[in-house]
Amino acid sequence: MKFVVARVVAAALLLSACGDEAATSAGIGGSGGVAAGGRGGAGGAAGTGASGGLGGSGAGGVAEGGGGSRVEPPTSQGCVDGQGLAEGEHSFMLEDRARRYVLRLPLGYTKDKSWPLVLALHGNGGSVSYWDVTSGERNIRGVLENEAILVIAEAIDGAWRDYDMPPESWPARMESELLYFEQVLSQVRADLCIKEDAIFSMGFSGGGSFSGVLGCRRSDIRAIAVGGSVIYFDEADCINSPAAWITIGSQELTPDREAFRDYFRDSAGCSASSVNAEPSPCVAYDDCASATPVHYCEHPDGHIWPAFGSEAMWAFFSQFVAR
Repeated sequence: MKFVVARVVAAALLLSACGDEAATSAGIGGSGGVAAGGRGGAGGAAGTGASGGLGGSGAGGVAEGGGGSRVEPPTSQGCVDGQGLAEGEHSFMLEDRARRYVLRLPLGYTKDKSWPLVLALHGNGGSVSYWDVTSGERNIRGVLENEAILVIAEAIDGAWRDYDMPPESWPARMESELLYFEQVLSQVRADLCIKEDAIFSMGFSGGGSFSGVLGCRRSDIRAIAVGGSVIYFDEADCINSPAAWITIGSQELTPDREAFRDYFRDSAGCSASSVNAEPSPCVAYDDCASATPVHYCEHPDGHIWPAFGSEAMWAFFSQFVAR
């Protein structure tokens, strides 16, 4: 694992047509070293890796076979006694705020089979409706309908970072959102049958930036897939180094977005050289740790989710799903 040299990314506030932010996080420093947290062994709890890290428990075990024993991938408690969750909107109170998420189950869902889980995060200024569509370039529901459980998350006041608030308020906001994801994942794990080693986070703009937070701060996030994102977290707080699929438009290629890409590339032990990967125009960085490949896709447009993004997201995630 290579360590990233501490850097301070200059703050810049750019506006996009959709209203999502394009600003860098301020005050990023520290060693940037990533202590990889455990992903959960069979029948055990996922490692936290460092204080403040969040993870989940596994309910996997050892299956006996004629040729010896094999370790089954860890699964959630919902595979044992989960009561199930209805498809659609779920709401709850947290820190005196009404919070919600939308659940989309794969066709034929049953707790007799464990499923991957994909968290989808909208951009700043958005809502669950950004990803909860059944047509167009953002139709991740169609991509995942036979493959994975989809949880579409929603930020406080529609913004994972509120750029109208003073920067000193941002860390507390981030902790509140991390608590929200802990609540959501605890409910989903308790009631649905989840593959504990196949939990992913994806998002666009601010949602991609906060997927980076989840990949940094939670030991149970196996991989992220993001577009047009910047660093929200302090590198010194990271306990995990997930695999990463990152897309940036050539018309939005700013130093803060390059810093996001380079952080996840470097923390995965990759070099700056690369080879072509599917789909075009993607590349796969060389020399990454075997468990954490990093792909970068520079599309020719501005601050948008590219047409190839949804299919490419699942193609990248699916390589980590045990069949």
